Amino acid sequence: MRRCDDSRRRCRRIALAGLALVLGAAGGAAGATGFAVADDAGPAARLNEAEAVRLGQEAIGRTLPDLVLLDREGRPVRLAGYRGKPLLVSFIYTGCFQVCPTQTRALHEAVRGLERMLGPHQFNVVSIGFNQPFDDPGAMRSFARQHRIDEPNWEFLSPPRDAVGRLTRELGFSYVATPAGFDHVLGVTVVDAAGRIHAQVYGDRLRADQLGRPLRQLLLDAPRADSAAASTFAAVVERVRILCTVYDPDTGEYRYDWKLIFELIGGALFFGSVGIYLLLDAVGRRRRRRAAGVSCAASSPSGNAA
Repeated sequence: MRRCDDSRRRCRRIALAGLALVLGAAGGAAGATGFAVADDAGPAARLNEAEAVRLGQEAIGRTLPDLVLLDREGRPVRLAGYRGKPLLVSFIYTGCFQVCPTQTRALHEAVRGLERMLGPHQFNVVSIGFNQPFDDPGAMRSFARQHRIDEPNWEFLSPPRDAVGRLTRELGFSYVATPAGFDHVLGVTVVDAAGRIHAQVYGDRLRADQLGRPLRQLLLDAPRADSAAASTFAAVVERVRILCTVYDPDTGEYRYDWKLIFELIGGALFFGSVGIYLLLDAVGRRRRRRAAGVSCAASSPSGNAA
């Protein structure tokens, strides 16, 4: 049986829940209805990593399916309702006691590290339980509480059992059932504000900068659907604020690049001063021309002398 620490490189992309107990094992037998990629079809089927990554990359550009899922309180939530802001999608199963919790905690730290650059109002996060019917709203609620995740922009969702296959296929998420649980791709899908898959970010310990790069690109290059009501000045200020942040590997968070901020302020003051000088100079020239015209008119003779 493969373990997550057999290869660091492999562990960055896929995960094997080697310590799942009875619930995970039962879910593996009963819940393997989603998209699976295997090296063989026998009982010891393994995930084909290269194929899983290829299928994940093929999903880029697709539109997120408009399915109705349940949140932690059992309330229906439409995936289309997340349009208007970038969305981070992570697949988990609650019967996992090693890899999914590790991945979720790492994602939690990454999301917190993005708060300085973006703020929770700029993007949303959803963790989707693919092991149905075991990953029901109650199980997802307990999972979130266990890992102390209460961010206002993060929800834990349970899809209908018959929708798991379509959802995982459309997002390029691959997994196979194993005697101990599931062997599955480890990473986060980045969706743009229009609901299109923008990028796949793989790794078991995601950092803020790994997610910050595609999110920064989306926020700077593609206007959000809800930005029409925002003023042009506010939009410019927000873009400048995002541009003036850099990732600090020591803290795992984004911080303001004060050197760049001072350079931008200095440049703005310089060009502003030049603009004011040119404006005043133009006004002065017009006034001098007018004065010269009045002077010429006053000094010209009105007729011949007697």
